[in-house]
Amino acid sequence: MQTRVLSACCVLLCTIVTAALLLTSSPAFAGEPGALLDILLKKGLISKQEYDELAAGRETAGREEAAASAGTELPDRVKVEGALEGEYRWMRHGGSSAGDSASDLYLRSLELSTGIRLNEWISASSVLISEWIGDELNAGDEMLTVDEAFITLQDEGFPLYLVTGKRTQPFGLFESHLITDPMTQDGYETKRVGLTAGLTGPAGTDLSVTVYKGEEQMNHLFESGLFDTESISRTGGETNDVGSFIVSASASPLEDTLTIFAAYLSEPGSGGRNETLNAGFNLVPPFLENLRLDAEYMKALRRERYDGAGREFREGVISVAAAYELILREREIIGGGLFEERRAHIVSEPLEVSLRYEYFDDGGLTADTGAWSVKYRFSTGARYSFYNDEPSGLIAFAAVEYRHTGTRAAGKNDEFYAKMGINF
Repeated sequence: MQTRVLSACCVLLCTIVTAALLLTSSPAFAGEPGALLDILLKKGLISKQEYDELAAGRETAGREEAAASAGTELPDRVKVEGALEGEYRWMRHGGSSAGDSASDLYLRSLELSTGIRLNEWISASSVLISEWIGDELNAGDEMLTVDEAFITLQDEGFPLYLVTGKRTQPFGLFESHLITDPMTQDGYETKRVGLTAGLTGPAGTDLSVTVYKGEEQMNHLFESGLFDTESISRTGGETNDVGSFIVSASASPLEDTLTIFAAYLSEPGSGGRNETLNAGFNLVPPFLENLRLDAEYMKALRRERYDGAGREFREGVISVAAAYELILREREIIGGGLFEERRAHIVSEPLEVSLRYEYFDDGGLTADTGAWSVKYRFSTGARYSFYNDEPSGLIAFAAVEYRHTGTRAAGKNDEFYAKMGINF
């Protein structure tokens, strides 16, 4: 009796081993776990009912495994986007005749954005950019540089968040429906590596504190083209400590209708700190949903004394804009400093016309020193997306803009811009 039982066990063991070898070594059985069940059924080692139950369980487990695997596939967590924009510019300076005009044709920007979400509260984003390709006036080249690279720790259900890396820091909204940037962005955008700690609350409330190193906002102001930097220059050198900071606040008391924001920025400077205030709003009138109104104000509260100047000059800029969208899609992101914010305009506003008026108060710079400065600027334009494939996110658009600038001590300037671009 024991011999027969032992023999049966040996047969069963040999059958299982043979089946396993077939499954792992034979191309006919490779990747086919169901073949083992067939062998066991033919040998009479399992019943038909047991065969059906095991096969059903294997199929269910396979579906669950495939679903779990699909949920963690890299393509589902990585988003790649980009933009390529060509631009034509015509300029006439000082209100002179057409013979004193100049024109350029160049690639305004090539951008490649990569975003990755590790889980519900960890994400990262980077943007590589090459600008002014073929434009000698702005010294453009074909080199790609890192325009944005930052990590965000934020959970939708948790009020605290952290952002660290290079990006346009939260000082200014910079909404723009035109080809060119507003003067507030020209003079005050602060794109630097920084660390932001923030707190979100009801009614779209967002409070944050950002720290960074250097004097980026002041350097940007002197590169903005808003005033003469040949007669006026900054004193001193760059600081070596993380001593610059921004306190920022925003809220949407009327959801999808009104957003208000304000920020305070402080940087070290020669002989004292440079302090700047920002405030503004974004309004969509409830009685006219296709109209958007934007206003933003920058004001110097304190400034270092410049070389070539006998006193402190506290400049200010105000930008007011209106855009009417003939075709309107929902837009969740507002602003224009980050790649995703700029892309949101193209996606949600396929056809629109815009007006913008801006005024630059130089704080008496021209009157005291004779150096020229911009006084006002009027811009108008339109943009149309002639190809828009929503499922794939492929967009092709064309835009035009006319810009008139009045200056102190340098006459008037006229410019015309035409742009064609694709977003993907």
